[in-house]
Amino acid sequence: MLEMTGKASDPMNDQQNPTRDELREVFIGRQPILDKSQALIGYELLFRATTENLAHPANAAAATADVVCKAFAELGMANVFGQVRAFIKIDAEFATSDFIELLPKDMVALEVDATSFLDPRLLERCMDLKQRGYAFTLSGVTDINDSLWPLIELATWIKLNLDAVPPEKLQTVTRSLATTHRSLIAAHVESQSQMELCRLLGFDLFQGFYFARPVVVEGRKLDASTAGLLRLTKLLAEEADLARLDEAFRVEPALVINLLRLTNSVGVGMRMRITSVRHAITALGRNQLQRWLHLLIFNRGAAMDFERNPLLQLAALRGRFMELLVDRLHAGDSQLRDPAFLTGLMSVVPAALHMSMTDVLAQIAVDNEVRLALSHQQGPLGALLKLIETYDANDIAALRTQLAAFGENTPMLLLGEILAEALLWVQKLGTEAR
Repeated sequence: MLEMTGKASDPMNDQQNPTRDELREVFIGRQPILDKSQALIGYELLFRATTENLAHPANAAAATADVVCKAFAELGMANVFGQVRAFIKIDAEFATSDFIELLPKDMVALEVDATSFLDPRLLERCMDLKQRGYAFTLSGVTDINDSLWPLIELATWIKLNLDAVPPEKLQTVTRSLATTHRSLIAAHVESQSQMELCRLLGFDLFQGFYFARPVVVEGRKLDASTAGLLRLTKLLAEEADLARLDEAFRVEPALVINLLRLTNSVGVGMRMRITSVRHAITALGRNQLQRWLHLLIFNRGAAMDFERNPLLQLAALRGRFMELLVDRLHAGDSQLRDPAFLTGLMSVVPAALHMSMTDVLAQIAVDNEVRLALSHQQGPLGALLKLIETYDANDIAALRTQLAAFGENTPMLLLGEILAEALLWVQKLGTEAR
């Protein structure tokens, strides 16, 4: 019943197999970094454009932006980095941008190349980031020289690529670096003999094909429109109030989903449970939100058109329908309104992204009321969600029974009136998103 024309149908079934035009597949590579006992201490995150386990980025900054967007918003990998670090390569352009401050400092290690970060101004920027709590890995070291020492001061880890250091220099370079009391990472370890040699030379951490090849992690995402990104960026620049930001986010259900993942990634979700879009914006903070939007624009791929994307329309419609149900059936409980919108929107995500609701909820930190509704259809929001899904299924007998719980005089006609109002709202969103 909730399709865009208002005709009877089962939209969730219609969306079980969305076309490639409605979804965008996303890929990221990750390779483990192990200690001497082969316990996992981190993953290096790698740019991947396809399932092919090779990187062909257009440029380094774009590749880093791609990795950051995928890891911390689009694929919701923050839960993977609970006890281990995400090692991410950055270039000079990314290091000097505000984007870098979007990364959760306790989860990442920023990898800089010794040959690219010799500019004193760039080094000063990195030292400032270190003082703010960011940790650095120094790579690209092939020999010891005077220019290297300022970079060593910056680093917590130093990575040596066994393919790049001449065998006759490896022992000398390693012994010199051992005096710095930095953790040494042996990269490109491809055999047991190399592993044993690195152990003898005093390496602390190890990475390479001998242990594990990079694994391509893939998923699907709903894409936000470029127009929506620009609209939100403009509102933030104008210091718009929460009400206007909340309204703008409703045009972009895809951004709401990623916003929830992002609040979980930066650790906000560890301390609080999100109850609404406004709550998520406040929890993340305007500066971080603006950086994230700028990063998404910088990393802009094929834009999706809200008007032609039934998945995004359905997510917005579900959210608005739930919100209006609260207005009619729980008129005295205004605090349910915002969580109701979030519940309706998130109820579409499993079908949209081909994920179970359990996996979706593992990536976000929503309020328990929302979580119970989505996972078990319990609580007042769960009852409303169940009502909508029964309405979708056109099960009149069950619908009458569920409506009776809200009062004997609750007419079935009310649902049709709410649907018509929600449809008009979504159609207006489609017009505004052009």
